[in-house]
Amino acid sequence: MLYWILIFLGFLILLIGCQYLLKFLNQHGILINRWLWGLLSFLILIVPHVIWSHIPTGIDGILYALCAVFAINFMIEQHAYVQQLNQ
Repeated sequence: MLYWILIFLGFLILLIGCQYLLKFLNQHGILINRWLWGLLSFLILIVPHVIWSHIPTGIDGILYALCAVFAINFMIEQHAYVQQLNQ
């Protein structure tokens, strides 16, 4: 049970961090297309695993964290786009 609570808290921290990252990027005039976020969330894992057959665990963990950040950014941007369409 404690494991799932830690996973949920980690996800909430990641979600809040992604919100602040997107806000920071928008304040500095850096606008990244939502589809680029979605594409990069997969490519950040696929390309290194295709190039190198064995990736150290630490680097693999960093790649999975980046994949999570890019995927959450895609979902946030997609949600904002859909809300903009509905207004």
